Formats: sequence, structure tokens, C-alpha cells
Amino acid sequence: MNWRYCSIVTLLAGFTVPVFASGPVSPHDARQEVEMPTLQRSLMREDMVHHLAALNEVLVLLNAGKLKESADVAEADMGLSSMGKHAARTQGKGPGRFMPDGMRAIGIGMHTSASEFAGIARKGDRAAAYNALESVTGACVACHAGYRLK
Repeated sequence: MNWRYCSIVTLLAGFTVPVFASGPVSPHDARQEVEMPTLQRSLMREDMVHHLAALNEVLVLLNAGKLKESADVAEADMGLSSMGKHAARTQGKGPGRFMPDGMRAIGIGMHTSASEFAGIARKGDRAAAYNALESVTGACVACHAGYRLK
């Protein structure tokens, strides 16, 4: 092994160790932190994954030209009819009860947009249905950009 190579490696290692020893610095997260009880937080996270899976299924069905089926998935899994499913388990205090007003408004907007998408998709116009999804995904982006669970 070359002596110069060993010296350079040793020199570089000496300069990098202090950087790694201090640990990585996390970027500032300006989103509003939202606190809620453990059960409601878990249910909300479960819902977010479920909504994302439903959105994926809606897109797959739209791509296949199955507009009625995509409407059914959107309404059942993301639309207004999907709200309140945790009422019995949480004694009427689901995740929405712990959201700040702005976050709750965005969430209701997402559910409303999903129901509106379903109505448009049932009419059979694929291009209009795709356009209607923009407000659904826009609500998701707005909420995740502005809020985070603590």
C-alpha cells in the first residue's frame, strides 16, 4: 500500500469524524404539530394509508376504463360516506375532534372532493373524472404540507 494514500485516508478520516460524531442535523419542519390521544393518532395514520391505497385503486380502475368501480371505491373509502367510522370505537371522539380548524376543513374538503369525483366518474367521462381528482390530491398535499402529528 502506498504511504501517501494511507496518509491521505488518515487525514481525511480525522476531519470527518467530528462531523459524524455530532450527528446529522434535521431540517426545520415548519408544519403545525397536532396532538391527539394515542388511539385517535393511530386511527388517523391508518386512515391516511387507507386513503392512499384507495386513491391508487381509483387510478388503476380509471386507467382500465372502469369509472363506476372507481367511483364506488372513492365514495366508500374516501368520500363523505367514509366519515364517522370511528365514532363507536372512540365514543364520538374520532381524530377529527382533535384537529385544528384549518386541518379539519382540509380533511372535510378531501372527503367532499372524493364524493364529487364519484358523481362525475359515474357519468362516464374519464377526462372529467381525472380532472376531478385534482381537488382530492390537492387536499392531501395541503394537509400534509401544513400539519403533522406529534
